[in-house]
Amino acid sequence: MKKYAFLLFFLLFTSLAEAGGRILFVPLDDRPVCLDYTVNTFKAAGWDIQTPPHDIVASFNHDGDPDKLYAWLESKTPGASAVVLSSDSMIYGGLVASRTHKLSDKDLGERTTRLLQFKKQFGGIPVYVFTTVMRAQKASSAPVEPAYYKEYGGQIFRLGELTDKNEVVGLTASEAKERLSLSKAIPETVLRDLYVRRGKNLAVTERLLAGTENGSFDYLLLGRDDTAQYSDAHRDARKLETTNAQLSQRKVRFFAGADQLGMLMLNRAINKDEGGVPIVHAFYTDGVGEKTLPAYEDDTVRTTVRNQILAAAAWPAPGDKYADLILAVNTPVDGITLQGNDAANSIKLKGEQHAFLKKVEDYLQKNKNVAIADVAYANGADNALVQGLFDQRLAWSLAAYAGWNTAANTIGFALVQGLQAAYLTTEDKEDLLLVRYLDDWAYQSNVREAVRKELVWPRQWKDGAFRSEQKLFLESSITEKMRSFIKPYITSKAISKWQFTLPWNRTFEIKVDKH
Repeated sequence: MKKYAFLLFFLLFTSLAEAGGRILFVPLDDRPVCLDYTVNTFKAAGWDIQTPPHDIVASFNHDGDPDKLYAWLESKTPGASAVVLSSDSMIYGGLVASRTHKLSDKDLGERTTRLLQFKKQFGGIPVYVFTTVMRAQKASSAPVEPAYYKEYGGQIFRLGELTDKNEVVGLTASEAKERLSLSKAIPETVLRDLYVRRGKNLAVTERLLAGTENGSFDYLLLGRDDTAQYSDAHRDARKLETTNAQLSQRKVRFFAGADQLGMLMLNRAINKDEGGVPIVHAFYTDGVGEKTLPAYEDDTVRTTVRNQILAAAAWPAPGDKYADLILAVNTPVDGITLQGNDAANSIKLKGEQHAFLKKVEDYLQKNKNVAIADVAYANGADNALVQGLFDQRLAWSLAAYAGWNTAANTIGFALVQGLQAAYLTTEDKEDLLLVRYLDDWAYQSNVREAVRKELVWPRQWKDGAFRSEQKLFLESSITEKMRSFIKPYITSKAISKWQFTLPWNRTFEIKVDKH
């Protein structure tokens, strides 16, 4: 069975390569996780992934240009093997723009129609689309949210939480009173702006879903950006799933997360839906394990893992006998997802983590490909786990590792890099692993908080709006701290080849790449 699955995947790879293997990819925006890290993974595996010019893709200081993106697609599609694109980019101008736009119904309708007609326009080329439900964030501010989120973000989230909960299970008397109070406390102009935009985005998504069923796209992924068990995002997704319950899961899939969607869809495009089907077996850390409901999400880890495996055109297997990939999911023992910078994220291994690492080691000794999705913490790696990987000399034997942002983000990245690992040279595989160790572990769980506490906050610099000299100073300081942190694990000569920058002019993410 395993040999058969691998043979199908190999034949598909050969077929696509002979056809030119050129896949056009329009990302959500130019953040490293959405663009560079994703594209680098597939290019290292031998695929020709072509992306639009950077100046028409959404960035930290400008929206993408849907008209120019479409013109780019028109010029590049002839001769391409497949098209993978973000509808948020093609309709709104990017992920942030989908939350902040002031587009008219007319403009939205025309852009949506254009996208729905694309496949027919180009003779039925495979078209894979990913889209998002507008997130429900507890706190944020401009430019990634409307400016009023700075003052009312927490209240907006709570109102949405109570409204959704009321529709699902009902409210207590005190919750009903709180909901009424919030609806009066938040200015009517703010609520109108928020819910008019949500309504417009829902109408667009309804059209995309209907178009998928009618053959406009080969597959549609609908990701729920930052959400919660009860929230506006969960409420919107619930409505979409209810009204589109008849849609076949062979063409549409709903699940948590946004930034990993491009990664999953590129993998699906390569597998060409009905082509090779790699088999994936997942296991979890002892404790709450697969029943964990991660922070920022409204599905259990098990549900997310299964849906993302299927979305990537792979198959989730209950057993490991024929598995092409073992997906080892490091979940919090108690099921509670803390932040990567939390004081509880120490380097001391607990009993459950020892057992998890032992299972990873056993699979590696059996020559199984193992990818670790480290979701014990949000927005950063589990320090004890990664320390254990290096101490036990397992770190470079993995097919893939990820431990960044939300659980769904991490799972999608680890899964796909693990599936692509079979086509990587040893050097390329270790480079991809190193990027994740540097970003998810060294930076997100350790260096980022140190930089904020020691440099940004004492100087009262505005994170997200650094002046050019401030940004250069921070990048230099981050480089020094990163090299110091990783030195015990990687030779100074090797680490000197890598640079660390702040691509979105904020400390939330860095870009890790070679000089």
